[in-house]
Order: sequence, then structure tokens, then C-alpha cells
Amino acid sequence: MKTVKWACVTALTAALLTSLTPSASAQAAYHNYVHNTGTVGIGAIQFWDGYYKHAPGYDDIIPGGSWSGYRPGTAGFYVGPGYCVRIRGWNNGSPSSPPPPSAYTDPQVVGTGWWEFMDLHEGYDVKALRTGDPGCAPSYFDILVKPGNPWPDRVQTGR
Repeated sequence: MKTVKWACVTALTAALLTSLTPSASAQAAYHNYVHNTGTVGIGAIQFWDGYYKHAPGYDDIIPGGSWSGYRPGTAGFYVGPGYCVRIRGWNNGSPSSPPPPSAYTDPQVVGTGWWEFMDLHEGYDVKALRTGDPGCAPSYFDILVKPGNPWPDRVQTGR
């Protein structure tokens, strides 16, 4: 009888754990594809881990017209002095099949600093503009990125 009880407990535990674990498709739903739609490079951050390839704290430059290309995704980006970045989120697309412009969110505009994606969208279009450009006007939309913190203890470069 004890063997039957333990078998039931083990089966119930396995069923509960399986139902609580996200499926592979759910885990892969958001990739943070990042497309630089401008002409100015943007500093991409792969992980908020304190280890970055370049000072002052970013991993690679996303050149104009390019995608970040990180797997599983891009954690955030760095905006240098004298620039702002306009971000628009989108879902249901990929680098090989981007969504139509009508599927983009309203833009969020951010200034100099580190910015973390809030993981609400599958992808983001980002565009750097010189401070003073009309596109740098503050936006009311503020749910795409939040201030990031690349300095857990100290930034180390040379990953």
C-alpha cells in the first residue's frame, strides 16, 4: 500500500511541476529583437551582468539598418551624450519578417544613459537622433524601457 501511495504522490508532484513550468514556446515568445532604423550606431547590452566588451558599459554597436542579433535577446542599450533614442515596440514579427508599421506602438523617447527593455514586446525599433532634433521631443508613452543599471559592483570590460 505504501508503494501505491508514494507512486500517487510522485505522479501528482510531477504533474504539478510540469504545469508550473513554462513551455518552450512560452519561454521563446519574447526575443527582444532590436532593429536600428537610424543611421547612428547604438550600444547594445546583451546581459545586465557587469561585464561588457566596451566602456562605459555596452557590448556591441548596432549599426544603422542592422539587428542586434543576440540570443536569447537584447537586455538593453546605451545612449551616448548628445543623443536621444526613439523606441517603438512590436509583436508578431522577426528580423526575416518584420511587422507592418501599423503594428508599432507609439514611440518612447529617452536620453543619455542605460536603458533596459521591459520585455513587453517581441521586438523593438530604435533610432538615435541628435539632441535638439524634433524627434527628441519628450513622449507621454513610457512603458517600453526603464532606466538600466550596468554597474552591479563595477563594470569590467573585455568579455
